[in-house]
Amino acid sequence: MENKITSGIWFVFIGLILLLHNLDIIHFNFWAIIKYWPLLIIIAGVNLIVQNKAYGSYIKIGCNILFLGWILYIGTTASNTDWTEQLYNSKYIHVEHTDNGAPLSDVVQVPFDSTMKASTLEFNGGAGKFEMRVKENINLVSAQSKTDDMGMNMKTVHEEGRQKVVINAKPTSKSKKSDAVLIDLHPDVLWNLNLNYGAANISGDLSMLKFEKLEINTGASNMSLTLGLPQIRNSKIEIATAASKIHLRVPKDAAVKVEYTSILSKNSFEGFETNERGVAKTAHYDEAENKFDIELEGAANNFTISRY
Repeated sequence: MENKITSGIWFVFIGLILLLHNLDIIHFNFWAIIKYWPLLIIIAGVNLIVQNKAYGSYIKIGCNILFLGWILYIGTTASNTDWTEQLYNSKYIHVEHTDNGAPLSDVVQVPFDSTMKASTLEFNGGAGKFEMRVKENINLVSAQSKTDDMGMNMKTVHEEGRQKVVINAKPTSKSKKSDAVLIDLHPDVLWNLNLNYGAANISGDLSMLKFEKLEINTGASNMSLTLGLPQIRNSKIEIATAASKIHLRVPKDAAVKVEYTSILSKNSFEGFETNERGVAKTAHYDEAENKFDIELEGAANNFTISRY
């Protein structure tokens, strides 16, 4: 009987915390309580010791209530960070380092300079939806939020003959939930992309994009990208993520090599000739002039490469 009571206390506690957190009535830092997980072993030990003892049920219920009270105190008094980013983001993401003092706008853009043959884009964003397109227009890169729930700031520098653009996107609402952002890239430059996201939904048609490196660091995300044929000798794609669903669409004639060190992940590579010891290759990869080299690092991912 006491087992049902203690289980009920836990369910009520967890349900109330999730409800109040989602309604923004309280901010509960789930990440802050993770390091106290050994207390669960202690509680389980106490429950076993007092089982079938006189007043054992009262001791068990009291210990569980004290433990949950401690967890409530830690979770509500910890620093006010976005727990989903801390829990799910890869080790390379530092979206919290954006310039908090810079003004935010729902549209940022950099004019296209035809003298610049190579450009770098670093895009830092939290949770939300991000859609990328390759579009020839007057701008080298532009980013537009579809609602006023997302604000962005931007800075540009010139280094070693290439233009570097850094865009930081942050939610402006109290709920810290961002809406969709549309990112347009000019096709007439060689790109180096560094995309850092939180738990996000990422999509885009990059079939016309020429890039030397595409680095994606993200948290628990849903990612779907369409790539074209590689346009230089080695186009590198590096993905670091966890608990994500990743789908890359590549042409049937593209030469691709995938190196993966993912743990507890499901991988599906369509049309690959070899796949062993963490390395998969398409046919004639070694002889191809232009190639995609993909590196995947993370855990609990669902990674799919399909051909079109």
